[in-house]
Amino acid sequence: MRRTQEIMHRSCTGSRVAGVVLILLAWMTLLPSAAAALSVGDKLSQWFMLGNKQIPLPTGEWLVAGIGTQPFTMPALGAFGTIQTAVLFLPRGNHVDAVLEVNANTIPVNDGWGRTKACADGDQFLVLTRYKTGWETSCTFVQPTQFGADSAGPPAWEQARDFARKAEFEMPRVWLTAGFRVSDRQDIIDARFHFDPALTLGASSANFLRLADWSAQAVRDDPIRLGASQVVSSWASGFDAWVERGLRNQITDAPGAMPEVAAYTTSAPFVDMKLRDLDRLYRDGRITWNAYAAQSKAALTEVPTYKQQTSLLSNSVEKNISFRMFGTFVDYGIAYVVTASNAVSWGIALTINATDSVWFVLNDQYWDNYYAKLNTHDSERIVDFIYIGEGAKA
Repeated sequence: MRRTQEIMHRSCTGSRVAGVVLILLAWMTLLPSAAAALSVGDKLSQWFMLGNKQIPLPTGEWLVAGIGTQPFTMPALGAFGTIQTAVLFLPRGNHVDAVLEVNANTIPVNDGWGRTKACADGDQFLVLTRYKTGWETSCTFVQPTQFGADSAGPPAWEQARDFARKAEFEMPRVWLTAGFRVSDRQDIIDARFHFDPALTLGASSANFLRLADWSAQAVRDDPIRLGASQVVSSWASGFDAWVERGLRNQITDAPGAMPEVAAYTTSAPFVDMKLRDLDRLYRDGRITWNAYAAQSKAALTEVPTYKQQTSLLSNSVEKNISFRMFGTFVDYGIAYVVTASNAVSWGIALTINATDSVWFVLNDQYWDNYYAKLNTHDSERIVDFIYIGEGAKA
């Protein structure tokens, strides 16, 4: 009898284990393909994972053309691990309409990543810095880039060139590039979307096949090329929010269209993103119809504001007033206990208030300046990788 019970117990245990294994296998098959390891030839849409971070993709079926790591050395960053690089193509027939090259870290650092040279003011069509603190930075730029299937680049691009050759893909040599550098104290996404100018110019792009044709001066003097650069710049100024979401793995919706067809319901892409978020909140039942209607109406006229803190003195004075409003009465109370004189006590309290306020403001301003200097040197560091068409990093 006991033997029979042991056999039945083992049988039940084995059945439970087998059931758990089957559930795990079924769950793994339901995981989104974007979270799986990338392989050359994979077809991706909406977003994919690189360095444990989401990389957003405009509308279309993108092909993984190259995967690799960057030879990268910068002792100031400490143990940065491996820089992963991916190169993706967006083909239309046998023509490549767009190329994405993206770099992301695999191991978090603790001293920030800094900026890229492309985010410094120069001859770009657009340089947009959303924010730049001690370690965090968000920068978008648009500029012309020249490279072809025979150009040098990182190891991932070498693999992508071979992929393009075997697939008999054709691609232009001049591109309109929208670049994004988003980083915090630990992680970084460095993405560059290269678009065929024909997406915005059509057949007239055949007249502008040299990099010199896309110089800042040449574009300013030609409404056709100026319009093309503005289309890509407008697209980039809205798409950067998706890159920021990807750094934090917060992408849940399709990022949107390519520059050729990007059309927003308003002139501000961030407003449209807020409207989409409000739609989702209302559909999920998390806000009422009245709240949805009111917030949607407010969002249409809402514009981003940035208050420049030009002087640390005003902030220090505000903190001092807040502190002294309570401290003066404490000083009066202590003085009255000692002197038992109302006039003398107020005199002592107000004297302390006047002298300590000066020292408080000066001390606060000194320490704010001191820590501000400590917290901004890292964002000024230039950290560039090897990019397509470039043989070496800065």
